[in-house]
Amino acid sequence: MRQPGKHLALAVALTSLAALASGGSSGSLSTYSLPNPSLQPNDITVAPDGNVWFTESADVWGRIGRLDTKGKVTEFPTPSNPDQLVVGPDGNIWFTMASTIGRLTPAGVVTEFTPPNDGGYQSFPGDITSGPDGNLWFTMGGKIFKMTTSGVFTEYAVTSSIYPNLLGITVGPDGALWFAEHQGNKIGRIDVNGNITEFGPVDQPHTIGAGPDGNIWFTMPASSTIGRITPTGTITLFPLAGSPQPWNPVAGPDGNIWFTEYYGSKQLAKITPNGVVTEVQTVLGAWGLARGVGNTLWITQPTEDKISKFTLAP
Repeated sequence: MRQPGKHLALAVALTSLAALASGGSSGSLSTYSLPNPSLQPNDITVAPDGNVWFTESADVWGRIGRLDTKGKVTEFPTPSNPDQLVVGPDGNIWFTMASTIGRLTPAGVVTEFTPPNDGGYQSFPGDITSGPDGNLWFTMGGKIFKMTTSGVFTEYAVTSSIYPNLLGITVGPDGALWFAEHQGNKIGRIDVNGNITEFGPVDQPHTIGAGPDGNIWFTMPASSTIGRITPTGTITLFPLAGSPQPWNPVAGPDGNIWFTEYYGSKQLAKITPNGVVTEVQTVLGAWGLARGVGNTLWITQPTEDKISKFTLAP
């Protein structure tokens, strides 16, 4: 494997405390209870056919759940506790586990793949996404991995810090993969050829997603801040009022960026591309978030053992 090129850019702007608007009647919430207690639904994604897939990360279970369009929940056992998941380019569900990557077919067949690792923290996969090149991309320790749907791995090391602890990863509007360096305190970009660029510093970024405005958005739960980075690397930070700990930014159907607030007022919230924050709906234990079909967003509630659908008002 060739050594990818690396660059470091510093361009951070800090806004004043993000404006907070009132929620009002912005939509409706439908809640689905899971069939077994203490399943702790975690990450969530929605397939093109409208089926909702989610991980169940309780210590006593290792399962992937599917909520179909009629409200029926089906559970599929996994070799160990699943964490993050995504619909792959092959139509299967791909997910991370303690030290492996799993593939789940719609028929329920699970296959496990073990990436090369150096042991220790390097052996724990973080987030996973479906790349623009037809491969899976995921973070693990201090490396980005590209994985074909047949299980061939290519790894790219981030060497700018000893312990970068790579977490969230997403596809940007420029066709590159963008990722959060939680301990490295940077946002990284890697193109499909493995060339890495880093931007920062930022404070322990965690989850990351592409916005509807052509930018990349990320969360910094430790400082209760939302960040925005342009494809050219300009960073703007939006500190939130209180200590809500934002997670999981998702491009909404209304042109805003939606996220969950796990602590504080426990809200489903949104931020406009210009930084105006609205706490829209109280959702106890709101955690995972995914864009659904039409005007819908789907939310996991691990402390409540529920999945909820929020439908935006027309």
